[in-house]
Amino acid sequence: MGKIKLGHFIVAIIIIFGFTACTLPGFSTPTPFLFPTPDKTMTALFEPTQAAPATSAATVSVDDVQKTATEAVPSDTPEAEETEVPPTETKEPTETIEPTVSYSGPAIRSGPSVKAYYLSSKPTIDGGLYDWDQPIQKVINHVVFGAGNHTGEDDLSGSVVAGWDKDYLYLGFRVKDDKYVQEGAEEKIYLGDSIEILFDRYVSYDYYLQAMTSDDYQIGISPGKGAIGCFISTGKIASLVTTSNPPEAYKWFPKTEAGKVTVMKIGAEKSDGWQVEMKIPWSVLGVTNPSTGDHFGFAISISDNDIPGTLNQQTVVSNVPGRFYANPTTWGDLVLK
Repeated sequence: MGKIKLGHFIVAIIIIFGFTACTLPGFSTPTPFLFPTPDKTMTALFEPTQAAPATSAATVSVDDVQKTATEAVPSDTPEAEETEVPPTETKEPTETIEPTVSYSGPAIRSGPSVKAYYLSSKPTIDGGLYDWDQPIQKVINHVVFGAGNHTGEDDLSGSVVAGWDKDYLYLGFRVKDDKYVQEGAEEKIYLGDSIEILFDRYVSYDYYLQAMTSDDYQIGISPGKGAIGCFISTGKIASLVTTSNPPEAYKWFPKTEAGKVTVMKIGAEKSDGWQVEMKIPWSVLGVTNPSTGDHFGFAISISDNDIPGTLNQQTVVSNVPGRFYANPTTWGDLVLK
C-alpha cells in the first residue's frame, strides 16, 4: 500500500512539472508565424499617394532610408520657391523722339519712285479707276512678308495710279487677288485684304535714322468688311453699300494721332480682284504747302488673307523690295509732278 501511494505521488509530481515547464528557465516556446506589421515610416516614404505635392519627388538612397526609417515623415508643406523676376520690358520708341545727333542726308530716298501727277480734273472716288488720265504704274509685286503663302501674281499683286492738288493726295489701286477676305475693322484691318501707306514728310532731316519719328505716317485702308460690291465712303457716310461694313482708314502712326481717319473719301469695287481709290487730305500727312518737285519718303503695300472667317495677315507685297514698315530707310520715294 505504501508503494502504491509513493507511485501516485511520483506521477503527480511529473504531471505538475509538465504543465509548468514552459515557464521555467532553459525552455523556449516556438515562435508562431505571423505576417510582419508594415513600417508606417517606410510606407510613407515609398508608397505612392494620389496627389503627391510637387516638392515630394526627392531622391532617397538605401542608406538614407536606413537612417531615416524611424524618423518623422517630412511635411507636405511645399518648399519656398524662388520668385521669378520678369525680364525688363524694352520700351518702344514713341513718335515724339527726335534724333539727338544728326541723321540728316539727301532729300530723296533712293528706292523705287511713284509719280503723282497734278490733277486739273478730279477723278470720281468710287473705286472704278475709269476716269484717270494718268498712267497706272505696275509696281506692287515684291513679297516682303509671308513668301511661303504667295503663289504668284494672281494670288496677290497690284498697280497704283497717283495724283495731287493743293488739298489732296489721290491714290488708286488695282489689286489681283484670287479671294477677298476682310474680317477686321479699325486697328485690325491689316489682318485682312487691305492697303498700307507709309509716308515720310521730311526725308532729309532724319534720312539715316532707322526708326519712325513724328514726321512718319502709317495708314491702312480697308475696302470694307465682308464682300465687296460697289460702295463709297466719306469716312462718316457710306452710299451704295453692299457689304456689312463700308471702306475705312486707320492711322497707326504717329501714335499721338492713332485712330480711325474719318476725313478721307474712299471708294471700292469688285473687279477681277478688287479696286480702291481715295483722296487723302494733305493735313492727314502733315503737309501744309505741297508743290511740284516735292519728294517724300513713300511705300505702298497690300496685305492678303485667303482664309475666310479669320484675322490673318498671310502675305504682304510692296512696291519697294526689302521694305520694313518701321524703318523709313527701307522705304521708297513719292514725287509730285
